[in-house]
Amino acid sequence: MPGVLCLGLIEEDLASVEQILSREIDSEAELICLAASYALQSKGKRIRPALLLLSERICGHRDGLRHIRLASIGECLHVATLIHDDIIDHSDMRRGRPSVNSRWGNGLSVLVGDYLYSRSVRHLIEDEDLEVMRAFSDATLRMVEGEVLQQEMDGRADISYEDYLRMITHKTASLFSACCRVGAIVSGAASEQVEALSRFGLDLGVAFQIMDDALDFVADEQTLGKPAGKDLREGRITFPLIHVLEKGSAPDQEFLRRSLSPKMEGSQVAEILSLVEKYQAIPWAKGIAAGYIERAKGHLHGFPPSEPKGCLLGLAGYTLDRDR
Repeated sequence: MPGVLCLGLIEEDLASVEQILSREIDSEAELICLAASYALQSKGKRIRPALLLLSERICGHRDGLRHIRLASIGECLHVATLIHDDIIDHSDMRRGRPSVNSRWGNGLSVLVGDYLYSRSVRHLIEDEDLEVMRAFSDATLRMVEGEVLQQEMDGRADISYEDYLRMITHKTASLFSACCRVGAIVSGAASEQVEALSRFGLDLGVAFQIMDDALDFVADEQTLGKPAGKDLREGRITFPLIHVLEKGSAPDQEFLRRSLSPKMEGSQVAEILSLVEKYQAIPWAKGIAAGYIERAKGHLHGFPPSEPKGCLLGLAGYTLDRDR
């Protein structure tokens, strides 16, 4: 059975985050309001704000509405990166509907992403907590570095496991970690709890991206919210393909290296998919993700049993079992 994301404990807080996101845009430029609101209301899984809210709760303290505002900033930063990613990747779909760039063009979309970043920075300045600001700004820098690392890898077939893990740690896991860290900071947690939750978010984020890589090969488009096999058809190396290049026979490795290109023919795509199945690359990738999930859970051992801890552990389980 596919994993179900159960966040009833913070349902009201997440609803408040949605309210903030829905009124986040007040630009005098009508197109910015239209496009940014469209992006923010795309109804993603909201895992990043959920991590911040649960990390605050596991530490046993709630700070008025501050945690809600900061959770909305975490999601706003994420959405800004998605807009820019879709421009770079020439993506037409995002979360099951047309992407911002496919509706409004690349030029406006770049500015909308910049606008969301700038709004987030302004709210962080108003929050007046340098530790919180440093956590989010460091994550933003790493996400940009991760995107550049991915661009450097595109079209290459000599990517190692370590290279790829470094890239996804920057691009995906850094914001997971920052959201957990900020939640702990807001709660006034001890430094060891802050670090434990930061490490939990980092390992969870790595596992989440590895599962994304696996789902790109096996999930149907309606469930996934984007075209299945998108990364493969763009000629992009992801974790399952790295496994084939490491473990495949010499002829199979050579075929994959020769074929991997945004101009691949349908027959080449079909053959690569058969190689992924032949070398059990999806179960292997899921096994690696499972190892990161176990590490993530281990970072929570120092926290006593509680509903928030159960929700974080459940979120970790969902990461492995999800179908989108």
